[in-house]
Amino acid sequence: MTQQEARLAGQTRYFGSVCVKHPDARGERGTAGGACVKCSLEAVQRYHAKHPDRRKAQSAKDNNKNPAQRSAAHKVWREANAAHDANRKQQYRTDNLEKVKATYKQYYDANYPRMLAKRNKQHADRLNRTPTWLTEDDHWMIEQAYELAALRTKMFGVAWHVDHVLPLRGKTISGLHTPYNIQVILGVENLRKSNRVQHG
Repeated sequence: MTQQEARLAGQTRYFGSVCVKHPDARGERGTAGGACVKCSLEAVQRYHAKHPDRRKAQSAKDNNKNPAQRSAAHKVWREANAAHDANRKQQYRTDNLEKVKATYKQYYDANYPRMLAKRNKQHADRLNRTPTWLTEDDHWMIEQAYELAALRTKMFGVAWHVDHVLPLRGKTISGLHTPYNIQVILGVENLRKSNRVQHG
């Protein structure tokens, strides 16, 4: 059916001409270019394989048009397809294990203080020693302590640790994971102190 015939027949959609390669595949998925969806998809894939740089440039251009709208659309899709998205990510990690490890290590090394703060916060969370009343400034102060420890380690060539003045799992007393209960000290001093309260 041509576009004019479809209009005369009162059809609201125009399905194009019959695909030469797949004449039985048109149905309601024919295209105006005389190809079925399968052929059209194959043509797009061939173009992308032949011009990878153009595809990346176009993708970057599309992403910059309305990033807020795209982000909202992605969030809606992820919420509606949570199980599918989780399976897809797990399959990717399984198929690209070494690549995932290398990417994570690169990110970890570039963001060591933040990752260390996150790891210790998770540890403290498991011990139920992080108060719920901490503010954003409090969490920032904790992160700054870990950055200071990393900076001193780099400057002096010896390990510096973020220590809890009152240990989180002390034998006689337990402190909280707060900016008011941490200090940056030499690693050897922290290891010597262990879970004891340092007096004097």
